[in-house]
Formats: sequence, C-alpha cells, structure tokens
Amino acid sequence: MDLRHLEQIVAVARYGGFSDAARRLRISQPTLSKSIARLEAQMSVELFHRDGGRARPTSYGRFLAARGEALLKDFDALTRDFDRLVHGERGQLRIGVGPAPRIALLPGLIAGMMRRFPGLSIQTTQDNAMRVVRDLVAGSYDVAFVHYAAAERYDDLIRIKVMECPYLLVARPGHPALSARPLGPRELLKHRIASTLMVPDFAKWTGPLSGDEAQNLKSFSSDSFDLLRAQALNADFIAIAPSFIFEADVRCGVLEAVATTWDDVYECWMLTTRERWGSPELRAMADLARQFGAGSAGDDDV
Repeated sequence: MDLRHLEQIVAVARYGGFSDAARRLRISQPTLSKSIARLEAQMSVELFHRDGGRARPTSYGRFLAARGEALLKDFDALTRDFDRLVHGERGQLRIGVGPAPRIALLPGLIAGMMRRFPGLSIQTTQDNAMRVVRDLVAGSYDVAFVHYAAAERYDDLIRIKVMECPYLLVARPGHPALSARPLGPRELLKHRIASTLMVPDFAKWTGPLSGDEAQNLKSFSSDSFDLLRAQALNADFIAIAPSFIFEADVRCGVLEAVATTWDDVYECWMLTTRERWGSPELRAMADLARQFGAGSAGDDDV
C-alpha cells in the first residue's frame, strides 16, 4: 500500500462511490475500481461494500480512510513546507546582524524588502559578529550580515561581499594626534584607542607592542559605535571604525580625521547556507544589499 492507495481509499469513503471519487482523482472509474480490488486481494480483506453505484467502507475501510486522511494532510503539509524551504516562500526571514551592518545596511535593506515582498515577516537580531555566524550555522537565522573576519573561516557558506569602505580614525578638535601627520604605529599608540578590537590586519601594521602600547590599544573596546564616538568626543581617545560611522561628525567638525600610514578597508559580507540560497527573497536581499552598500565589490563565494 502506498500514498496513491490511501488517496483512493479516502476519496471513495468521502464521496460514497467509485464514480464520484474517480472524477475527483481525475482517473477513470474502471482504473480506480481495479486498483482498490487489487489492493483488497493483496491484503486479503474487503475495504468497501459495493451496492450498485454506491460503496460503503467496511471496518477496515473506515480505519484506513480515517488514518489515511490524517497522513495525507501531514504529507501535504510536509510537501508545502519543503517547497517553501527550497523556494523561499516561508513568509518569514530571520536576520542576524553585527553592529556595523545594522547601521549601514539594515534600515534601507528592510525598507526595500518590505516594498518588494509586502507579506514578508522580518525578524532581526543584533549580536557579536562571531556569535551571529555561529547561530546562522546552527539554524537560528536565515541570513547574516557581518564583517569579513567573522565570515572568513566558514567557506561552506554562501558568502557575498555587499559593502566595503575605508576605516577612519577620529579625534576631537585640538587632539595632540592631529598635529603630526601621518602617524605611524609608534606615534599612534602613544594615545588611548577606542575600537571594536576586531579590525583586520591592524596588528600586522602595529607589529610587536610595548606594555604601554598594548595598554593604550586596549584602553576602550565596545561593539557600540555610540560609545566609541563618545570616547572620542569626551575622553580624549582616538576612535577607530568604518568611515560611515564618523562621516557626519567629520563633516560638521565635531570630530577630525587622524591621518596614519595604516591603510585597510572594512568589508561587510552577507552569509547564508547553501540550502537557503535557493530562496528568491535571499537573492533579492543580496541584490538590494549591494545597492545600499557603498563601494561594494564582487568577490562572492557562491
């Protein structure tokens, strides 16, 4: 007995005869009658009492019809859920995001997705970038936006670079670091630094650190860019962040750019699993993220 037989038994029991059931199943009445008769012969039981054009289920037929109807509903639900998984029609999108992408990408990206998919439900969670990627792999998110250092070792994921921009170092007007340009690592690390401590290749540029330099580098670390900005404004720190964090402050003059010989860029990457990449929502999100990402480049790992 297979699903086809269950569909036939349920249909005959529901519609009370082979003719009506055959029409509903879009097969001929003789084909349906022969299929049920063969099944009865194989199982050595009678499933229906035949009376002219009518068919009433026996106790065996009622049992299979009742259980079969429940199984068919479960199977239909499984088929729909799997189809939605493959084609991205789940109606819900779970996004994990690091602190920088939340500011640079998320507002415009969500607005664009809502316009394109009006019925889509979106849930976003900000967390440490490393935890975001870990939770994506564990199935807690459908997609993640993090900096490259958090994405680098997960080469089994779909990885799409959606944004890149230079890092910017800033200090309050009149800060001593603004008098010497450009600063090398020894000159820079005479001052206290406020950063996320997740800046790629910064350690390569600084080289080995003295005790005082290491202390200055770790003077203040946070994943809150508001707190980094406050340290630069109010506590005489040099703050380091992607340029979009401080651009408005530099334009209006409340902070000034500190020139150094360090040259590196912040990269934001969109990550998802290969199973979810078939979703039209995720592909649309990748296109939108590239549009909102300033100066994005195309080194995708698809």
